[in-house]
Amino acid sequence: RLTGQQHELNSLMQRKSAVDEENACLKNEFSNLNRKFKDKSQELKDTEECAQKKEEQNRLVIKNLEEENKGLNICCADLLSDLEKLKKQEAQWKKEKSGNDARIK
Repeated sequence: RLTGQQHELNSLMQRKSAVDEENACLKNEFSNLNRKFKDKSQELKDTEECAQKKEEQNRLVIKNLEEENKGLNICCADLLSDLEKLKKQEAQWKKEKSGNDARIK
């Protein structure tokens, strides 16, 4: 009976040893997966921060371009206005020249 119990005890000890080994492997695997998860989480966080910075930069660039476009539109409107004035002045001078030429003849 004692020998049977010793065999059973040895068997249980072997099973315990095998379970302990498996637990150690699983803990190691879990630790590795947890580390990878943390790395990926940090990578995702960094990527999201980078994307937010890029979006903010893009918004700033768009805002600056829109403001520059407003300035250019105002400048173009002023130039068109000046051109119209010059065309009217040219027409007036041509009229005056034509009148002067007619008087000279």
